[in-house]
Amino acid sequence: MSASPSPLAGSDLLLCALFGGLISGTGSGLAIRFGGAMDGIEVMAVIFAKRLGISVGTFVMIYNVLLYIVCGIVMNSWILPLYSIVTYAAALKTVDFIVEGFDRSKAAMIITAVPEEVCAELSAVFGCGMTTMAGQGYYSGTDKTVVYVVINRYQVSKLREIVHRKDAAAYITITEVADVFSANQNA
Repeated sequence: MSASPSPLAGSDLLLCALFGGLISGTGSGLAIRFGGAMDGIEVMAVIFAKRLGISVGTFVMIYNVLLYIVCGIVMNSWILPLYSIVTYAAALKTVDFIVEGFDRSKAAMIITAVPEEVCAELSAVFGCGMTTMAGQGYYSGTDKTVVYVVINRYQVSKLREIVHRKDAAAYITITEVADVFSANQNA
């Protein structure tokens, strides 16, 4: 009787890749979060990721994808390199989740014709500061205001509800924020 590759996933390579990435990412993420590293690439990732403006997990993922492309070319087979990429994709999200935290900030850019109403309501509900900038619609030529505000991920749906209640035609973009540096959080 031969042993299966995994006691939980058996010989299903996709399950092995996903859960292997989850387990590997958890170990690497915990090591990095508490000042350690599992291997040399993680040391490089910690040093260079912030300088390049990417997360530690993304740096490791880019390195490993390049490595697995080379392996696929050398081995003249793509099955295992592609499953390895799936493993590192799962590990990337796990590492970022552990290193950067669950409550990552979100930046919202709101383009509105009624900035006073939108800002007043957002400030009252979230108790946060925001920045406004003048803007103009390219096609319409109408004047608009761009409101920039940083919130947490749990506030996104409430923000959307508030903004669209005040201005149904408002345009909102939400992006993930890696770091927030502020001497005055209510600026």
